[in-house]
Amino acid sequence: MRSNIFKSATITPDEIRAGDSDEFIIKLKIAEGYTSEKSRIIFDFSCTLGTSCPTTQFNEASGYTELYVSNPEVEYNIRCWDLDHKYFVDKDHPPSRAAMRMVVVDISAGIKAGDIIELHWGETTGGFGPGAKVSSVVPRPDYKARIDVRYFDSQEKGIPDHGRDYVGYTRPIPDDLLRLEYKILPREPRRLRLLRKSDSAILIPYDVFWNVPLINDISDIVNCGEINSKNKYGAFDFKNKNVSVAAKKIPVSESATMDDVFDGMNIYWGDIHTHSVWSIDCAQRSGMDMTPHDLMEFAKYRAGLDFFAVTDHHEPYAEPMRHIGKDKWQNTLEAINKNHKDGDFVVFPGIEFRNHYGDVCLFFKDSPSYDKITRESFKNVSDFYAEFGKNMMAISHLHGPGSRPKGTWREGIDEISPVLEIYSDHGSYERKDVLEGGRAWCKSFREDRCAESFLKQGYKYGFVANSDDHKGHVGVNGLTAVYAKELTREALFEAYQKRCVYATTNARIRLLFTANGKLMGSTLPLSGTKEFLIDVRGENILKKVELFRNGDFYKKFIPSGKHFKKEFTVKNNEADNWYVRITQMDNHIAWSSPVWFE
Repeated sequence: MRSNIFKSATITPDEIRAGDSDEFIIKLKIAEGYTSEKSRIIFDFSCTLGTSCPTTQFNEASGYTELYVSNPEVEYNIRCWDLDHKYFVDKDHPPSRAAMRMVVVDISAGIKAGDIIELHWGETTGGFGPGAKVSSVVPRPDYKARIDVRYFDSQEKGIPDHGRDYVGYTRPIPDDLLRLEYKILPREPRRLRLLRKSDSAILIPYDVFWNVPLINDISDIVNCGEINSKNKYGAFDFKNKNVSVAAKKIPVSESATMDDVFDGMNIYWGDIHTHSVWSIDCAQRSGMDMTPHDLMEFAKYRAGLDFFAVTDHHEPYAEPMRHIGKDKWQNTLEAINKNHKDGDFVVFPGIEFRNHYGDVCLFFKDSPSYDKITRESFKNVSDFYAEFGKNMMAISHLHGPGSRPKGTWREGIDEISPVLEIYSDHGSYERKDVLEGGRAWCKSFREDRCAESFLKQGYKYGFVANSDDHKGHVGVNGLTAVYAKELTREALFEAYQKRCVYATTNARIRLLFTANGKLMGSTLPLSGTKEFLIDVRGENILKKVELFRNGDFYKKFIPSGKHFKKEFTVKNNEADNWYVRITQMDNHIAWSSPVWFE
């Protein structure tokens, strides 16, 4: 640290386990360069998932902060600033979900060199709480949470603060800036997961929070005679997709192989609705620092995905604060060029767009320039369609249902909107009433904005799932499985358009669903005899297999073990659609795309 404002600046503890609680002490020692007039110090916290937001309003809260100043002549005022609402939090101005992450301290004149200022976060000395809880997420092996100390030599500076720069706005520039960091470590191994791909396998150890603990020698956890290599994220890669491992002390789950599942097609796994530090809510609410490149590496090496996309928020018609920005879009494209490789790991360019029709993710076959995706006239998805046509794909995110009247939907874009995202970390949007994998009560939901409703309205959509991750933990909540003959952007794009896809909560459930010999997603000619095949191989023991017709429950099968296969015939001469839902004993779910008889 080099500063003429502070002689020293420390944070203790500087190392802690994920999910632990402790009292953190930030200690600043004043130097000669500190002003003798009124001043302002802003502590900007990184409040990623599970971390206690700082508060001065609730003594019992785990994020309670208290300030100690060694000079008895100095007076001070301590408040919390909310980045979402742009106000100081008090009884009449409640905090937002996670954007109350800044502590603003106004200090009177008279502070001197050698004086000590201490901010206690998770104050416990006065018995005010259990200590601040730290993040349960460790997104990369070297991850350190941060607290920025922003010094201003006047109380007229520093606030209001919007959290980041964007076109037309520059964040207040401090007269001095220090970054304090503390390392968050994964917890002990809790379980193992062997994911078999079409041509390889990956063994991933997890702690209780889905972080990857540091294991130097694989023989410490499993018996395995195969040659492996440990990648940069701590997972173990195998060239043999049929590798056999036997766990020693902790449980291991295994997926089936994903090669040549149907008509020469493999199953590839992806998550294409995620957010990086360039998204406004990541920047303001959580201080998340994972760049698109970081997320792409995480997706490949830590989540074991085959394809991926970062879809940062971008609303060209809105205020510049809601634009991704030219430099950040260019950074995203450069990360795609660095990480994308057909046959190995496919990355799509994408954005998330919001208007009165709701939230929708847009994906491009090519890499469009910033000017092409940023026009004030782009107010609806159909405006993008007019520019990009079938070189773009739109996937609706039903958690953001929009404000259009009941019975209305996104007109004029059926050709580029082949699938619906029916599951993410917001829960299930398959239907109004769900048992396993349901929604929290606080989540937005409209009965006419779910898969059940759309099928009954006559829309033709395949089903996908993605994480909508904002915390740097992509590939954990919501995955899409794609049937394709090769791992290329072109082949995957075509599979989405044909609806040869299915959704899972996360589990690598291998699901084959056909009707009259045609794969899920197909439209078949009307037939009085409908022959179905359901073939499932779960990661865990299967609990039930449910069949739905025209959006309504039709029949339930009770499996035994991890494998279920059933062929059966339905005789009717009616136009209808059918899909299956698979539920494991651990409540992980897979939903096939429907088949249609017309």
